[in-house]
Amino acid sequence: MKKILIAPNSFKGALTAEEVAQAIETGLKASKIQAELIKFPIADGGDHTSYLLSKHLKGKMEKRAVKGVYLQDTEASYALLDKGKTAIIEVAETTGFKSISGKLRSPIESSSYGLGELIKYNLDQGVLDFIICLGGSASVDGGIGMLQALGMEFLDKAGKAINATSKNYRDIKSFSLDKLKRISQDARFTVLCDVENKLLGADGAAAVFGPQKGASPEDVKALEAFLGYFDKLTEEIIGKSLNSVIGGGAAGGLGAAFIVFLNADIKKGAAYFFELTKIEDQVKNVDWVITGEGSIDSQSLEGKAPVVLAELARKHNKPIIGLAGNIPLKIDKKLQDYFAALLSIGNRPEDLEDAIQHTADNLTRTAKQLGLLLSR
Repeated sequence: MKKILIAPNSFKGALTAEEVAQAIETGLKASKIQAELIKFPIADGGDHTSYLLSKHLKGKMEKRAVKGVYLQDTEASYALLDKGKTAIIEVAETTGFKSISGKLRSPIESSSYGLGELIKYNLDQGVLDFIICLGGSASVDGGIGMLQALGMEFLDKAGKAINATSKNYRDIKSFSLDKLKRISQDARFTVLCDVENKLLGADGAAAVFGPQKGASPEDVKALEAFLGYFDKLTEEIIGKSLNSVIGGGAAGGLGAAFIVFLNADIKKGAAYFFELTKIEDQVKNVDWVITGEGSIDSQSLEGKAPVVLAELARKHNKPIIGLAGNIPLKIDKKLQDYFAALLSIGNRPEDLEDAIQHTADNLTRTAKQLGLLLSR
């Protein structure tokens, strides 16, 4: 009997990875294929990563009230592994789109303070190992909100501690790391990040990611000036440049803040997820692998989950099929070489909103046809 590993990522805005896996399984079963179906939903450091790691590694999910991205009250979910010794926190839950109630605002109004609150709470509970998932952020505050929640003090010209923001940054003349070090000195941070953008410049946090978070052209200029000031101040005081960090522009500068101030290790999200969950052991022992994501295109080559999984499949000579809502008309040869087939699930011309509504049905229909083919 064939063994088929069903290991999709989420279809963003439509279905979670678990829901995608369920739809594919339903379609394959409808084809009456004689096969053992193994569902193994995957993530890459974005939404739902904490939940899936908790499920695969037998952890547990918790919730905590913190400040959201606009400092409104919100409830953030996070995972605990290793009998409460490791916390997995998604930035999306505390300072991301999940925390937004009401309309998207300018990221000049944003703060990562809630992320710091949640880290501080777990530190107080004795947690020392943290996995931080940077995907889904709606903030561009360079991490100063988080750092203040963890004890870092920003000082004005009189040496008085102030509540520093991206608005009043010119009042900041120095900072103190004493309390931050006392709170976090024994903690270990692993940051999951799939982009290589630095903090500043045309490819930086403000210019590239700011508009995605509601920034106007004027906002982008203001945020760039703020982040540049913070970088210059950091280099003057501790001799480290926030702008030197590869991936430092991720999550509005949180990538740089974690590396420079909290000595974090930075990892590729999908590869680290696969390492922790030991999915390679599953790949070795199946005949086919089916994966999927909302879009599989040339950008997927930059460490997206389906391609990283395809690399493992190729390593063990296992054919892999990719299902997606969007497959480019002209498929990049390098991308095609990873997959036995790349299939778009759409069944008729329709706008994106309608396509999202039909995702589960389209996945099930496509998987059924795939099952009929694999049964021959």
